[in-house]
Amino acid sequence: MSEKAEKKQRSELLVVAIYFAIVGIFWGFVPAPAPLTPVGVRVLGLFFAFIVGFTMTEHPWVHIVSFILAMFTGVFPNIAAMMPSTWGGDTFLFMVLLFIVIEYLRQSGFSKFLSAWLLTRPFLTGHPYRIVGMLMIIAWLLAIFVGIFAGLLLTWGFIYQICGIVGYKKHSPQACAMVFGVTLVGALSLSTIPFLHNALVIIAAFTGSTGLQVNLIHYLLYAVPENLAIIALYLVMLKVLWRVDFSAMKEMTIDFIPKEDLVFTKQVKMSFAFLIALVVLVFAPNILPAGTPVQAALKAIGNSGITMILFVIWSLIKIDGKEIFNVQDLAKYGIPWNMVFCSLAIFTFIALLGNASTGISAFVGSFLGPIFVGKPAWLFIILSMVITIILTNFMANMVVAVVMFAACLPIGGTLGIDPMQLGFLYTLCSSMAFLLPAASPAGMLVFMNKEWMTTGEIYKYAIPTIIMMAIVAYVWNIILFMFI
Repeated sequence: MSEKAEKKQRSELLVVAIYFAIVGIFWGFVPAPAPLTPVGVRVLGLFFAFIVGFTMTEHPWVHIVSFILAMFTGVFPNIAAMMPSTWGGDTFLFMVLLFIVIEYLRQSGFSKFLSAWLLTRPFLTGHPYRIVGMLMIIAWLLAIFVGIFAGLLLTWGFIYQICGIVGYKKHSPQACAMVFGVTLVGALSLSTIPFLHNALVIIAAFTGSTGLQVNLIHYLLYAVPENLAIIALYLVMLKVLWRVDFSAMKEMTIDFIPKEDLVFTKQVKMSFAFLIALVVLVFAPNILPAGTPVQAALKAIGNSGITMILFVIWSLIKIDGKEIFNVQDLAKYGIPWNMVFCSLAIFTFIALLGNASTGISAFVGSFLGPIFVGKPAWLFIILSMVITIILTNFMANMVVAVVMFAACLPIGGTLGIDPMQLGFLYTLCSSMAFLLPAASPAGMLVFMNKEWMTTGEIYKYAIPTIIMMAIVAYVWNIILFMFI
């Protein structure tokens, strides 16, 4: 064994030792102050060990061991009970199937075609920040109307193609800026539309807590402009704060693009048709009349079922006597198994941290009240925002919002603050979740994507962005509630 290999092995063994030391300390020595339960202590210990191990190594043992140990925390009696919340869920399967879709778009030439097309549009040519902004808008819309996994994974595929055309390497400032920008809008998408995703559940919880009906138009007037302002300011930060040099993209003209990349071939047309069909069918259950046969069928089979039906249809199509969609080959080359194992662990922690048997949510709520009592209104709002943002990076977004409603709305009422104002604010702040892998689907995906961004690179962009997002949310919240 070479010296380099021996050093790497020693380093890996050190990570293993640290991982199990954290687990051992929490599981054997850390008390459980009520309402936190011993189960909750074990979950927190395993979660902290996972975060440390995830940060220090790229080896998948961290994900696999964490998944196995999760069965011994006491939240679930056995693996069969845990599977529906992890590997057995439609969300997880849909994510895996999307890896196959992305590989199909790549092999068919669609990703390269779209990337080349974007780079050569007259209103985008010579304006790299417009290109980055366009990519973020595309990801934002896909994440809202199709789902966060589709928004991030598909748009990242376009970014990789652009980087290949322009010459930006993995981990370059340009690649990181674009990859994280898409992550940002993916997180935002969860709370943008009041009748979709997390916002739907959170608003229902708000109504249940207060008895107040949310004006959906008012919510859209808060969320949509706030999202667009954050996208615009992120582009400003790329230019002013991080000084990302996109000059290579600025100099890109149609003369630099291989002519074959701009040919709308039969294969590209079919992959484009596949993507359109996927987007329409996945979103259809949300717009078709409830209870109609088509709506009921699409809702019953879910996103994964819709995707697999398209797989079957496209596998039967041939162009010039050749099949255009071979699931086996696409899965072989398209599924990044390290990311799959990582998502297995992260989905597990999402299920564990929000489980009532841990007492984590109740414990958090019990110490929030004393922090806020006696504070002036402006300081109360800022402190509650900060705590919401911190908590949402450790716990499920919806759980955090519900905890903040319970802990803060009564105090806000004594200070004369409109509960609707706080409800809007906490809903938006709960989507600022990408500082930890288990913070949100966006956080999970970007931390899994170590091929393009390291943990350090993520924090370089994430921390200033979080601060900017909080300022925008606060300012726009104050302005809006001056007029509605």
